[in-house]
Amino acid sequence: MYVLDIEASSLSDTSYPIEIAWCHIDGTDAFSTLINPESAGGWDDWDTYAETEIHRLSREQCCQEGQNVVVVAKKVEELLMNHPVCSDAHGKDQQWLDRLFEAVGRRPPAKLMDIKDTVLPKQRAALDQRLKDLERPHRAMDDCLLLSEAIRQVRAAS
Repeated sequence: MYVLDIEASSLSDTSYPIEIAWCHIDGTDAFSTLINPESAGGWDDWDTYAETEIHRLSREQCCQEGQNVVVVAKKVEELLMNHPVCSDAHGKDQQWLDRLFEAVGRRPPAKLMDIKDTVLPKQRAALDQRLKDLERPHRAMDDCLLLSEAIRQVRAAS
């Protein structure tokens, strides 16, 4: 099982993914990349507050250092076809995955799971509390590693 996190251009309805990362739930087998919004066409939405106060990624940095949406979609497709994948914000992250795949004329091969489904029902309150206590850097890989660690801690506590 993998944990996935996405940083986006904003939280608006026209937002799109600008950074994606995942790691195995044991904290290994990690991948992270910026996404070049210019490679998608029509991805113009941008929140300067998010850039300066949340993820600290500029559009220019994403354009210069980011991978083409086709390349990123292929990597995500391989992950989703071969492994269950969870997210702590699976609704929003799924929206951004859908937007990524829409940009390449495809549909995601699978849906993200809720991170709560990675633990037993009796452990969900403990996981909720750990997630609330996390201080996230709002960078996709750092967030994935923190989330996977929280899952491991909750699982180990039982």
